[in-house]
Amino acid sequence: MSALELPAIVDGATRLFGIIGDPIAQVRSPEILTARLRGAGRNAILVPLHVAGERFDETVRGLKALANLDGLVITVPYKARVLSHVDRLLANGMRVGAINAMRREADGSWTGDNFDGRGLVRGLRELGHRVAGHRAAVIGCGGAGSAVAVAFAEEGASALSLFDADERRAGDLAHRVRAAFPDCAAARAAPQPDAVDILVNATPVGMAPGDGLPVPLGPLDPRLLVIDVVMKPPLTPLLRHAEACGCRTVPGRVMLEGQVEELIRFFGIAACDHAPE
Repeated sequence: MSALELPAIVDGATRLFGIIGDPIAQVRSPEILTARLRGAGRNAILVPLHVAGERFDETVRGLKALANLDGLVITVPYKARVLSHVDRLLANGMRVGAINAMRREADGSWTGDNFDGRGLVRGLRELGHRVAGHRAAVIGCGGAGSAVAVAFAEEGASALSLFDADERRAGDLAHRVRAAFPDCAAARAAPQPDAVDILVNATPVGMAPGDGLPVPLGPLDPRLLVIDVVMKPPLTPLLRHAEACGCRTVPGRVMLEGQVEELIRFFGIAACDHAPE
């Protein structure tokens, strides 16, 4: 079926993909991936699904039971919690310890993997920013932060300072990164922007109205590259602070847009001839 022959919105044969999170209003994946599905001639859509934490497991089990659901994208705060709902974990998801996508296989089983970090690295590369040989500080060691840390180490970052309010989580991530990439000096440490080249916020702070900075920060050196994975246009408090200090900044949409091709391949969707507008 060509894109021109597809139903205007949905019909009874439409295949479903969902993105689950709490909150969910901030996500941009539905517009981008639905455009790619339609451009590839697939009668399918990606829909946002607000899943409450107290009903997470029963909701995910119910979603997996839908016969016309082919896959899920996972966002905050469920990237680690959803691991128990997949039957097979691919290599990157295993290293990260969290996933942001899961697909139904032909036999009805579910496979999960993580593309957040590699998506960010790809997006940075397309903007002309290098990770290899640089020192980075990552604030937040949950699903997104773990993915960023693993991808930066894989890309050749020389050192990673990992900070989380849960010190044990930061220490565990540092151990996993060192085990997989011994050339990267990964350690649990409070963020010291003057000691690194790249600063990444991988917490949800900045998403809600009234949010401030993810950690207290004074003036930043203009040479610092500041990245915020929060999908909040146009600028999070961190990015506003960084821009006021003269730093180069990268918003969260870069990570999403960088991983679109990875998600397309993971879900078995034929690539289309043009990028979504």
